[in-house]
Amino acid sequence: MSSTATATATAPGPGSPRRAATVLRTGLGTVLGLATASLVAVLVPLHWAGETVVSREGFTRVVGTLADDRAFQEELARTAVDRAVDSFVGERSTGIAFLDRLVDEAARRAGDVAVNLSADPAYQRAWTQALVRTHAANVPADGAVERAPADLVLDLTPLLGAVDGAVQRAVGVDTGLAGRQGVLTVPGTGTGRLVDHGTRLTGMAEPLTWAAGALGVLALAVTRHRFATLAVMGLGSLAGLGVVWVVVERGVHRTTGALGSDPLVQLVVDRVTQLLLGELGERMVTAGWVAGAAGAVGLLGAVAVSAGSRRRRRATA
Repeated sequence: MSSTATATATAPGPGSPRRAATVLRTGLGTVLGLATASLVAVLVPLHWAGETVVSREGFTRVVGTLADDRAFQEELARTAVDRAVDSFVGERSTGIAFLDRLVDEAARRAGDVAVNLSADPAYQRAWTQALVRTHAANVPADGAVERAPADLVLDLTPLLGAVDGAVQRAVGVDTGLAGRQGVLTVPGTGTGRLVDHGTRLTGMAEPLTWAAGALGVLALAVTRHRFATLAVMGLGSLAGLGVVWVVVERGVHRTTGALGSDPLVQLVVDRVTQLLLGELGERMVTAGWVAGAAGAVGLLGAVAVSAGSRRRRRATA
């Protein structure tokens, strides 16, 4: 019997049980690989949220770096004083040019004092305290039964208290920043619902991570085409990360779009949001590189295996 006849006799037909099992295992491996990729795409922002937003220590660590951002702190201090001065001057406007100029000069000096204060270590500690209080005002502590407030709350009382003291010592005017502007609620932001949902979801990050690992191992174990399944997992994770990033970015912009026109609120929230999104972006890029590398290895391996199979078939023909 010729080699061609032997190959024909031993090769599984289109409807043979062996071929059906191969198709079934390949399909199951693909489904499990896609499920793994979906979990990976969701787990990266979940871990980030748990470690950076929900965790008070993580939030303070990341956003606390703004204490060393001299330009931001100077702008924050001057914006806070200018906000108070607008009210102060309006209340004390006399219509007499000489007296109004004195008030304006005092206001300018108060702004200068606040800007210079931003380099003081005590002011930087006050910034950290303000972060802790803001986080506590928006994110319920572990095990707490109360829900997050419906809208975003900024508690800048320690920071503005430091500005109050410095301005009063230098100018002799009590701007009353801490009392009047220390705690700011931003209506319409709807952050409470996001915080409540996010807190519950981040609690599932660890079991979902184990589930993703188990699904990935199972996908590679059941399939007959491991390189192809690896390519599905890697490239699927890469695509999923891109989709999740777009969804998160749009959601954040939609939330911050409801901040209104308060310059102090806009300054703080915009800068903090940029910092947090930058932290998430770094994690997503790292995960994307790993997923892309895994997908490339799987794709190249699948091509190499397919080419080798075709060469063997031609050799036995």
